[in-house]
Amino acid sequence: MARTATLLWAAAYGCLRIWFATGHAPDWKFPGGDLLIPDWAAVVLCVLSAAAVLAVDRRPSSWFLIRTLWALAAAWVAAAAFALLDVVGGVLPGLGLPFDLPGMLSRFAALGGAVLLGRTALTYQRRLGPRRSLAEIPRWAYVGAWAAVAGCLIRLAAQAAVGFDKTPYGASLSMVLFEAGFLLAGIALPLLLVYRLGRIFPRWMLLLPGAGLGGGITAYFGVGLLQMIVAAIQGKPMYGDIGLPDAFFWVAVPAYLVWGVGLATATYGFHLAKPVRRAQPIRSVI
Repeated sequence: MARTATLLWAAAYGCLRIWFATGHAPDWKFPGGDLLIPDWAAVVLCVLSAAAVLAVDRRPSSWFLIRTLWALAAAWVAAAAFALLDVVGGVLPGLGLPFDLPGMLSRFAALGGAVLLGRTALTYQRRLGPRRSLAEIPRWAYVGAWAAVAGCLIRLAAQAAVGFDKTPYGASLSMVLFEAGFLLAGIALPLLLVYRLGRIFPRWMLLLPGAGLGGGITAYFGVGLLQMIVAAIQGKPMYGDIGLPDAFFWVAVPAYLVWGVGLATATYGFHLAKPVRRAQPIRSVI
C-alpha cells in the first residue's frame, strides 16, 4: 500500500513541479519559492524517489536501498523546510509571519512524500526482522538531549546580547505562547526524552513532537546555515532587513542546528529503548 501510494505521489507531484518549472508557478510570498530547491531539481528528486521505490521492490533485502529511501525522505523534509514557518504562523497568527496558501499546500505535499518514503522504508525494514530494542536509553541520546538544551540556551544568550526588544515580532499573546513553547521544546522536551520523568507520559506524546521538531529545526536551520555560508563567500548581506548584526546569526543559526540535531538524536534513543512496563494492579482473589 505504501509502495503504491509513494509511486502515485511521485508521479503526481513530479508533474506539478514540471508545470511550475515551465513558467506556471504562482507568485510565492516566501523568497525563493515554495521549496528551497529549484523546480527542475524537485522533478529530479521525484524521479529518484520513484526509482528507489521500484528498486527496493526488486531487492527488498538491500539495506543500501532502504537507507536510500530514508535519505530521500530527509531530502524532501529539507526542501520543504519553510513548512516550519507555516506551522508556527498557523498556530500563532499574531506573530505576523507571511501566509502563502499555495506555497503551504505545496510544501505539505512534499512532506507527505517524505512520510510515504519513510513508511515504505519502514515496511521493507520490518520484513528483514524485528527492530533491535535497547534495555535503557543509550548514552549518546543523553549527549543529544544536553546538546539540544545547550543550543537553546546559546540561542537565548545571543538574543540577550542584542536585546530582547530587538525581534521582528511585536509583543502579543502569540509571542508569549511562542516563548513558552520555545522553552518547552528547548529544555523540557529533550530532558524528558532521556530521564525517568518522561516515562510517565504515553510514548507518542514525546515521540511525535521530538521527531517533528527535531527534523523541522534541523532541516530549516541546516539549509539556512548553508545559505549564510554561500552569502558570505559571495560577499552578500545576510538577513539585512531584520536589523540585527551578522554576528547574531552566526551564533543563533548554528545554535538552532545543534538544538535540532540534538533533539532528533534524543528522540531516536527514546524510540529504541524498550517501553517501561507499568505494574499491573493486584486483583483480589476473595
